[in-house]
Amino acid sequence: MGSLEAMTKGSDQRYLGDTAKLKIAQGVVGAVAYKGSILRFIPYTIQAVKQGFQDLGASSLSSAHELLRSGTLRLEVRTGAAQVEGGVHGLVSYEKKSL
Repeated sequence: MGSLEAMTKGSDQRYLGDTAKLKIAQGVVGAVAYKGSILRFIPYTIQAVKQGFQDLGASSLSSAHELLRSGTLRLEVRTGAAQVEGGVHGLVSYEKKSL
């Protein structure tokens, strides 16, 4: 069903839990306070994009386009609900690691 916050926004209706008297949260909610400039995260983002291209088998954006045109690379369209369901589930603990 998700977190209590998600259930109050209507996610419990998907699983027919909107009529339940007792709501059991099965998710977590988190927020990160402002921690400073985003500039320190740019190198990590660039590296993540490079690794993503490597996972696709492409060395650049233009080679990724060519793989798409040739049919070698196929992308899957996912609904918003599928993206939410594909997120973090069963989180038992969390350890913050510094960059």
